[in-house]
Amino acid sequence: MTAGHPAHIIPPMMNLPFGVIFDLDGTLVASEILYFRATQQILAPHGRSLEELTPLERSMIPGRAALENVRFYCERFDLPYAPEDVSRRRMERVCGLLEEDGVELIPGADGFVRALRSSGARMAVASSSPRRYVERVLELTGLAPYFDAVRTGDDVTRFKPDPQIFLLAREALDLPVERCVVVEDAHSGIRAGKAAAMRVLAIESEQTLPHQAAEADRVVPDYRGLGVADIAALLGSSKPGAAASSC
Repeated sequence: MTAGHPAHIIPPMMNLPFGVIFDLDGTLVASEILYFRATQQILAPHGRSLEELTPLERSMIPGRAALENVRFYCERFDLPYAPEDVSRRRMERVCGLLEEDGVELIPGADGFVRALRSSGARMAVASSSPRRYVERVLELTGLAPYFDAVRTGDDVTRFKPDPQIFLLAREALDLPVERCVVVEDAHSGIRAGKAAAMRVLAIESEQTLPHQAAEADRVVPDYRGLGVADIAALLGSSKPGAAASSC
């Protein structure tokens, strides 16, 4: 939280409508472990593992379309299956793990979302994952009531780093791009937010390399200590990309 601006106090410039558009996996919830486990279960019978991937290869995975990632896995690990079949099987396993084990919120996410809602922010989720999965995660975590719109991979024809999903979310919130902040963890998502001409707040991720995260306007480890004033500071910066920092 920015000094001098408690989370419940709305900075003067925030009297204008503003919006915050969140990615889901790795941004609001620590769900990568579900995808990791589901993918490992598919690779294990072939003696392969995600541990074989290089840091750069890992950084390319979050935020991309599920089918695009599975196509990469099939080629990278010489899997003798059609990518469409693997993608369907993997999503079934992810959804099963979600029901069995649940999913944890990124630290501070619930408080930050509540503070934004109390301030009058319009909020959306923009995730490349399938709608049934996204809506179930929001339901299980109790976050669903806070969002005005949900856009998923089922709604787009072009995936991150293309900005289509963020522009669709902006349209649903009925706000100009200069009044919207994107919250992301993945390099492809950061690039998509910037391509949409929006400010980007990046949540640190083990998969995203430091120089990739630095393309955001601000980088933070999680939501603890963040408040409405931090969004005001991003919206008040001179131009997208002008205020990259870390805390």
